[in-house]
Amino acid sequence: MNGYKISNFGVMIDMSRNAVMNLESLKKFMTLIKKMGYNCVMLYTEDTYEVEGEPYFGYMRGRYSIEEMKEIDSFAKKIEIEVIPCIQTLAHLNAYLKWNKVPIDCDDILLTDNERVYQLIDRMFKTLSECFTSRKIHIGMDEAYMLGRGKHLDLCGYESIDAIMKRHLQTVTEMAKKYGYSPMLWSDMFFRSWNNGAYRTTKKEVPKEAKDALVSGIIPVYWDYYSTDKDGYDNMFYNHLQLSDKVWFAGGCWSWAGIAPLNRFSIDTMKPAMESCRENNITDIFMTLWGDDGGECSHFSQLPALFYIIEYAKGNSDEDKIKSKFKKMFDLDFD
Repeated sequence: MNGYKISNFGVMIDMSRNAVMNLESLKKFMTLIKKMGYNCVMLYTEDTYEVEGEPYFGYMRGRYSIEEMKEIDSFAKKIEIEVIPCIQTLAHLNAYLKWNKVPIDCDDILLTDNERVYQLIDRMFKTLSECFTSRKIHIGMDEAYMLGRGKHLDLCGYESIDAIMKRHLQTVTEMAKKYGYSPMLWSDMFFRSWNNGAYRTTKKEVPKEAKDALVSGIIPVYWDYYSTDKDGYDNMFYNHLQLSDKVWFAGGCWSWAGIAPLNRFSIDTMKPAMESCRENNITDIFMTLWGDDGGECSHFSQLPALFYIIEYAKGNSDEDKIKSKFKKMFDLDFD
């Protein structure tokens, strides 16, 4: 293992695709992953949490109330799990934007440089800071493909995506700091502007404009759920470490392809990913459990993959031993 030690190993649960876990299920799930060795949980909530002063935010979407969020945090602390809010502060807010309560640029993207937008984001931070103990927060900002191509273009004329991202990120970061937060964000927008709209690429020298667009101290999160090739992960870590020396990795535990999990594919993609994390000394990792296509898949059916991945990350590559340990821990047959 060469002294390699993982600091944060978490699970991110998608609560935004019409499948907000009730408190009983969430507590049970957190207890099980804690038993495996995970030490943090991200709740991916686009608009599925209450925000003080914003009655339409998450309206009729099964959002977590302020009282429920405090209860989640209190329970997690008792079992020594850190709950990290995982929100959106740029795009992916289409469920809320239908109420026309904040201006948009285009598609599901908030209009940057707008006072009302920043009032909303400030209220997000304020509410979450009062509900959760952690001062880590994931502020999203991924897949805003058409940033600056809608209303922003009408109001301000053409600007590069890097310039808009930098200014917006600076404003959001200052707001987050008011509440003691150290933000992280998805990294793809810092690649798409110079990589023909794509995210993954071979080893490259990252352009200065892209490096400069990432505000100092903000942690980029490299997400990748698809590759079975270790070189692909190595290449992207090489590229990311040009942006920051504090990179997190988000892998995928496949729950977004229907009613059943793709546990074997999750394992096949995450084995090379964990090897690459080890070799590149990436010590902060979490597995994403997305629900893009409707959230029909039970996350409890993903326990074998989650168990296998953390065991492999810790250096246990003997599949028979992993299966035996799983059986002993849960009294369930791995296969």
